[in-house]
Amino acid sequence: MSYETIKLDINNKVATITLNRPKMMNAFNEQLIWDVGEVTDKLKNDLQVRVVVITGEGRGFTAGADLSERDSSWTDTKDALLRGYFPFLKNIIDMPKPVIGSINGAAAGIGAAVAMACDLRIMAKDAYIMSVFSNIALVPDGGLSFLLTRAIGYSRALEYAIEAKKISADECLNLGIANKVVELDQLQKATVDWAEYLAKRSPQALAHTKKLMRDSITQSYDEIYNDEAEAQLSIFGNEENLEGVKAFFD
Repeated sequence: MSYETIKLDINNKVATITLNRPKMMNAFNEQLIWDVGEVTDKLKNDLQVRVVVITGEGRGFTAGADLSERDSSWTDTKDALLRGYFPFLKNIIDMPKPVIGSINGAAAGIGAAVAMACDLRIMAKDAYIMSVFSNIALVPDGGLSFLLTRAIGYSRALEYAIEAKKISADECLNLGIANKVVELDQLQKATVDWAEYLAKRSPQALAHTKKLMRDSITQSYDEIYNDEAEAQLSIFGNEENLEGVKAFFD
């Protein structure tokens, strides 16, 4: 299936979504919002896909909302956030498989929220994440207040938000936002290698582990301990588990 504003490539159980509005730094117009929503809906239930990658075409990951768009179906900004962005951001967060953000350039505005919604991030050396909102007298959106604060703590997150400071790739690595930082010309290969490595692992184990780690942000130790036990019970002794144990001892 083809899309107007994204490219979708599926290979070796890895689906790569490329935001494809390079002349606009992949800024989100209404069509891009719908396209990402549709493709993430599809990939949630695609059993042939074990890992999802999100990246951008050209120089940027995404510059956030397309402020030049004048004709849209949104009644107001809140409508765009709740009816447009929220469904696909929740798809990323709830996706029953790892989502890797391959950050090739600027991830700004709500684009920073898209980057932070991903489970894992690999960044080009010159890429950055930036909450630009205070520069235009607005507040963070797309759930960025939640995602950034839980990633780096309240004081750091507040500083970056109210000062609209760029978080460079190296800073992201030091803060634990980025898992890996590579040169731009190595980004695509490094991303594919990482994604394909993860795709060789048990999809059930990946899905359960992601959910447990996500849930641990808001649940208690006792709740997560019980959820781990339930998940272990559901997959212990299945074919993938038995094959993995056999391979471990061989």
